[in-house]
Amino acid sequence: MAKQAEHLKTFMTVAFGGPNNYTGRSLRDGHARLVKMGLTDSHFDAVMEHLGATMQELNVPAELIAEAAALVESVRGEVLGK
Repeated sequence: MAKQAEHLKTFMTVAFGGPNNYTGRSLRDGHARLVKMGLTDSHFDAVMEHLGATMQELNVPAELIAEAAALVESVRGEVLGK
């Protein structure tokens, strides 16, 4: 889980205009094994819900939560191999 959290942190840093320090596989390649194991939209939705709930708990303004959700949503196809 720590590795996944670090990947998400790196993705969000880049997505919000921060430095790109990621040197791993593409989103599509990095999730391909999980897609073969049954990763679906419902799993992606659960991650989105957890991200939003965490940001709310941290008192992040609603407009930034919406921006984060839009950024994550924009890579749904890559993550799910569509």
